[in-house]
Amino acid sequence: MRKLVLKSMIAVTLLTGVTETITYINAPTVEAKTLSKKKVKKVNKALKKALKEDQGFATGKLDENGNPTDNGTPNPKFDYATYVNSLKYQSSGAVKVQMNDKLTSLNTAQMDEIAHNVQGLVDSTLMIEEVITPEDTTKGVYLNFYYGKRAIGHSKLSDHKEFKWYTN
Repeated sequence: MRKLVLKSMIAVTLLTGVTETITYINAPTVEAKTLSKKKVKKVNKALKKALKEDQGFATGKLDENGNPTDNGTPNPKFDYATYVNSLKYQSSGAVKVQMNDKLTSLNTAQMDEIAHNVQGLVDSTLMIEEVITPEDTTKGVYLNFYYGKRAIGHSKLSDHKEFKWYTN
C-alpha cells in the first residue's frame, strides 16, 4: 500500500519574472507498515527463534534438521549468527541488530559479510511473517547495528543491502 504524494509548487525566476507551476511526485524511500503491538511481538519472537536456530547450527548444538544434539558439527555457513546478540523489529520498519564483543576483531569487509547474512535472515523471517513481500527482499530491510548502546553502523538509504560503518 504505497502512497504517492502529488505536490505542486510555483517557481519564479528572478530575471524574467515568469511564473510556472512544477508538479512532481514524492515517492517515499523507506516505508514502514503499521503493525499492531501484537504483530510486532509475534515478529520479534520469530526473529529471536530464527537467530537462535542459526546460532545452534553455527555451534553444532543443532543438527541439519534443527534437532538438538550434544556432539554436532559446527556449520561455518552460520558463523555470522555468533556475532549477533539479538534482533528487534521496530515500529519504524527497521530492525535493530545488537552485536556482541566478537565484532571487535573484524574489519569492514567482514562486517559487511555478517550484515549480508543478517539481512538474509531478517528478510526471510519478515517475509514468512507477512510483513514484507518477496519483491521487498530485493531492496532489503533497513538495519541499525549496535554494540551495547553505541550505534556502529546502518543500512544505506539508497540500498538497504549496502552498509555504512562508523569506524571512529
